[in-house]
Amino acid sequence: MSQPTSVAKPTHTHTIWRQRPLSKMQKLVGLFIPKADIKLFKFVVKHKLYHMHYWYDKLRLTVPLGNKIPEKALTDLGALMAIEGLDKYWEFVTQVLTEDPLKVDPRVYNIK
Repeated sequence: MSQPTSVAKPTHTHTIWRQRPLSKMQKLVGLFIPKADIKLFKFVVKHKLYHMHYWYDKLRLTVPLGNKIPEKALTDLGALMAIEGLDKYWEFVTQVLTEDPLKVDPRVYNIK
């Protein structure tokens, strides 16, 4: 017998972003002036994103879908990141839909 599939509608999407490669000069300046981290934190607070989590060179932002389709929510997030200048530091990798924003599939952390 197969397992029953979930009929709950996703309410959030976990978006995964990879840090763009930086030049040696950008890395050196970033040690003393963490501009990208400050911008990212202000962005999360300003736009009321649900959750932010770092690991290695990746970032997970959890975004509420509201009444949007996942593709529209992702497009809006990408546009907001570009407006704030964060697209210079982060590039989109993938997204994972979820009904519970606190649950994260462990496979998310193994994405290359």
